[in-house]
Amino acid sequence: MSLTLSPLDIFGGSYTDDTKAFDLQDCVNYIPEPAEDPKARAKGVLRGAPGLKLFKALGGSFGSRGWHNCEGTLFVVNGTTLYEIQPDSSAIARGTVTGTGPVDMEHNQIAGGNELAIFTGSDGFVWNTYAKTFVQITDDAFPGGFSAGYIDSYICAVEPLGRYWFTSDLANATSYDGTNRYSAESAPDAILGLLVSHSQVWVFGSRTIEQFQDTGANDITFQTNKGSVIEKGAAGRYCFARMDNTIYWLGNDGIVYSAAGGTAAVRVSTHAVEQDIDGRDLANVKAFVWIDRGHSVLYLDFPDGHTWGFDASAGLWHRRQSHGLTRWRVNDIIAWNGGWYGTDFANGNIYKIDWDEYTENGEPLVAMRRTSYLSSNQNRVKNSAVELVMDTGHGPVDGESCVNLRYSDDNGYTWSNYRQILLNDISNRGFRVRFTRLGSFYQRVYEIMVSSNVKKDIVSASGSFE
Repeated sequence: MSLTLSPLDIFGGSYTDDTKAFDLQDCVNYIPEPAEDPKARAKGVLRGAPGLKLFKALGGSFGSRGWHNCEGTLFVVNGTTLYEIQPDSSAIARGTVTGTGPVDMEHNQIAGGNELAIFTGSDGFVWNTYAKTFVQITDDAFPGGFSAGYIDSYICAVEPLGRYWFTSDLANATSYDGTNRYSAESAPDAILGLLVSHSQVWVFGSRTIEQFQDTGANDITFQTNKGSVIEKGAAGRYCFARMDNTIYWLGNDGIVYSAAGGTAAVRVSTHAVEQDIDGRDLANVKAFVWIDRGHSVLYLDFPDGHTWGFDASAGLWHRRQSHGLTRWRVNDIIAWNGGWYGTDFANGNIYKIDWDEYTENGEPLVAMRRTSYLSSNQNRVKNSAVELVMDTGHGPVDGESCVNLRYSDDNGYTWSNYRQILLNDISNRGFRVRFTRLGSFYQRVYEIMVSSNVKKDIVSASGSFE
């Protein structure tokens, strides 16, 4: 007997509320992409996230300390060595960088090339791309620094104790003047970092954010923009980023904000995201940005929690998670060499983030979507079948590629056993995955988990409900 199927709304992002009966949605390694054409087959597609293809293994038992794209040349500090990475993945050692913690890098322009400044906190180093020299900054006026930026031919950074920020001399990353120092004025909070946007220096404090602008004055070069103070401080040194001409940051109150018009803090996180990060180590959160194929995603990596992604183009949250971990192994991303590359928090690996790669350096890239609640005003519903329409790409599909489905009828406290269908079993059936004999329920949540060596996009879903 043929079944009559009706649409099943499977599209959406992550929203797992502490009150499980309210919402249990989750979206892991899928990027929700809303339909732009009203005549599209569904309201949106769950796009399988790109995989990781190993580009360079620099070695070591910890992730790289920092990296920077200097006018098309990639520099990475791994261990105590500054490497210049070539497009063919070869690496040239350029100098020794002291310390073991994170470094911040920025570059200026000089005659014939650039100066790349590397700040460790206590020390500073400069690689001259024209002269091919690597030197330590020894100017007595250099206090050490972190959180590097560039504006109007100046290199800028924050003093190690966060008391003030400062600039180099004009077009000279090795020379400093003790008078070129600037303090936050609106509140006596410590400076956690800075970044440059719209020709302004954004100075992030623990309680406030201030914007400084180059006035051209001889006595005080940079002055605050009056009335532009944002009274929502940052949670840590690396929790802010610039994306699509907008500043995003994790506030010290556990809320993720964007800067609307440069002067107002607009909440972009959801209650579910805020519940998940409550109690986490906010001070060590790392923010980074990935922009590709129309997706503009701010990622927030919590070392003791999850890796959350906010896609500003869709206004939806999702999660990235590597096999065997609760978080993504990528903890920083950079645009370089015509693509996007990521560093591994656990070692010196550099990966290319590749839409045509369906593993993470050979490890399974498992995607999961947990639906919103299905119910009929608390009337019992008989569920004869659920069918997924998928785009699994073009063969060959290996014997381990599969779609798994399970469900919960008690608000996620217990779950059924997984039902499994191998993708090579559906290769001749139009990429339709059908699960049958699913019993009945008053309310139900489905969880679909897909592991595949080819595309795993989910286009739409249907079900037979009586």
